[in-house]
Amino acid sequence: MSINLQRPIVPAIGLQMINGKTRLLGIPKEKVQVVMTLPKIEEFNEQLNEAIEFFKDRADSFIITSSSKEECKKTIEEFDLKENLISTEYKDFSKVFQILDENKDLRKSLMIIDTNCQITHKDIL
Repeated sequence: MSINLQRPIVPAIGLQMINGKTRLLGIPKEKVQVVMTLPKIEEFNEQLNEAIEFFKDRADSFIITSSSKEECKKTIEEFDLKENLISTEYKDFSKVFQILDENKDLRKSLMIIDTNCQITHKDIL
């Protein structure tokens, strides 16, 4: 593992997922981590589902949303997703990664964290 000092290092953060279990970001892993924030989980679509499925052997995916757990469960059922994919713990996450808008609402974003826990890509949409 080599660290690129030009890239930000992700602080370790635990996220409680819809299934109640905690998943960790910012811990060295064998796979890259792909984190998507969707203010409205209803915006999850078949293309995102196909991308997550296609890259599942190379990437651990996370979806952070400000939607209710009930809305998340509907999306999980609709797309036959794993319950450890989605978290509604967006407040601390969005502060750490600066993805709140001027009204303190979650913004849509995509972030890729490499196996060294460094952000290699960050887009706020």
